[in-house]
Amino acid sequence: MNRTAMALAVSLLAGLPDTALAQAGHDTHHPTIPPGQAEQVPAPTPPAGQMPAMQGMMPEQCRAMMQAMIPECMDAMHQMMQGEKMQGMMGAPDAEAAPASENLRDFTRAYVEAMDAMHAPMMDGVMADDPDVAFVRGMIPHHQGAIDMAKIVQQYGDDPQTKEWAAQIIDAQEREIAEMQAWLATKAGDALATLARTGGTVWSANEGGNSISAIDLGTGAVQTVSIPVAPHNVDLTPDGKLLLAVGDPAAEGDHGSGEHGHGAEGATEGQLVILDPKNFSTPTAIIAVGLHPAHVVADRQGRAFVSLAGGDEIAVVDLAKAEVIGRIPTGGYPHGLRLSPDERQLYVANVEEGSVSVIDTQALSEVARIPVGVAPVQVAFTPSGDRVYVSLRDENRVAVIDTASREMTNRIDVGPNPIQTFVTPDGAYVYVANQGTEAEPNDTVSVIDTATGQVVKTLTTGSGAHGVSVSADGAFVFVTNIADDTVSVIDVGSQEVVTTVPVGDRPNGIVYGSGSR
Repeated sequence: MNRTAMALAVSLLAGLPDTALAQAGHDTHHPTIPPGQAEQVPAPTPPAGQMPAMQGMMPEQCRAMMQAMIPECMDAMHQMMQGEKMQGMMGAPDAEAAPASENLRDFTRAYVEAMDAMHAPMMDGVMADDPDVAFVRGMIPHHQGAIDMAKIVQQYGDDPQTKEWAAQIIDAQEREIAEMQAWLATKAGDALATLARTGGTVWSANEGGNSISAIDLGTGAVQTVSIPVAPHNVDLTPDGKLLLAVGDPAAEGDHGSGEHGHGAEGATEGQLVILDPKNFSTPTAIIAVGLHPAHVVADRQGRAFVSLAGGDEIAVVDLAKAEVIGRIPTGGYPHGLRLSPDERQLYVANVEEGSVSVIDTQALSEVARIPVGVAPVQVAFTPSGDRVYVSLRDENRVAVIDTASREMTNRIDVGPNPIQTFVTPDGAYVYVANQGTEAEPNDTVSVIDTATGQVVKTLTTGSGAHGVSVSADGAFVFVTNIADDTVSVIDVGSQEVVTTVPVGDRPNGIVYGSGSR
């Protein structure tokens, strides 16, 4: 359903009496949504100013148009107006733009996207039980919308007065958002208020939807944008200035894979896409890197390392030049990889060989290969760099490597088919996402105490738990749920899932960035 039809439907429903709305809802057939295909509905558009012709329409005319709507649209609109889709703090993701939007000017599209990102979290915010909390939660995304629009006119406009107004708006609204978030953290006293105060953005790579979703933690806004690849993984450069995504080129009707292949089989080279985190709808560069790119990480020297599962090697990319400057052979089917805290070493999980390659990042060569077990998928360093935790998908375990001796020192039992792992900034815990299989997706995250080497908590997330990232302050863990099309947010202090956020289709990799969208 395109934006114009959605806006029309919302406008019509907003003008109907409650009885007419209820009747329209009861007259509608409710289709069954297949498992794993979360319905994505654009945020409602206010009727005033957008659809002036609707304001004079009589209820009888509205009812007639409601009856003519397709059942799926009526069902979505009825649920939206009743608030049934407003779950937790976060709003529904922005749906794909209608074909007509392709003809919009760049600045017009940017304004529309900013407004779309604002509406759902505003509606969600005012649903709070306390009137003061509802006001503050509603105003934060409203202010963020004003900031986003001000930044757009600074980018595209040329009138000194509008740019001056924009600068004043950004300064005032950012200050007020900070004050409101602090007030929520102290007055509301809940985890969602603390999440807003943590702030930053979480990015998910939606392999099934050929898209990336950005979750603004300060406002709850979710923006989903199509990119030229089916991204399996996403990462930020250390300075946060570049967003990197890797995958095979997006194909019509390509909805990802349930396993760890990346796109359709064949010899087509995979790509590294470089994006601006503040405007990620248009890539700044697209680089052919090799067969089936799986993961990407970047260092402070301006290089990106891309694991090529189809080539048994690592591609080294100069991000400034946007070109491959080297290739490093690894073990069979390299997948997850991460840099040591000092960036001198790169550890790579080789799924088919059951080993971890150790790469010297200065010599750009493999210096060791450590046997770990069956189907290692991802690695995670402790903050001190003394240990690495490796998920063993087909053993339902996590291996522990001592980086000084380069030997495996322990195996820890976790949930079914563990995929990604991440250590908290204080080094206290390792979070392990247990995806399960395509036929039987799992919905748990195992929490390992690094001091004891034991699982101290098993959390229930969404179906098909896959990717893991952690906020810079260590307060929250973010987990993609590949079968649910969601991201679960875990409060580390309480060890509980505090909210679940709808994102794009089949989210895989995930990364947290401390800068705002």
